[in-house]
Amino acid sequence: MLAPRTTWQARRLAADFGEEMDAKTAWVMARLARHPDELGYAMAHLDDERSTAN
Repeated sequence: MLAPRTTWQARRLAADFGEEMDAKTAWVMARLARHPDELGYAMAHLDDERSTAN
């Protein structure tokens, strides 16, 4: 389940950044801003997405 506060911050971040930032990247950035100890999980999450896109 996604954290509501992180989701809200991610939406604001994506809106401020513009079309170049996708929702998943914005969510990871917002999550790491509050929980930097989750860096390993966040990077694995983004790497999984990149490997499925190729």
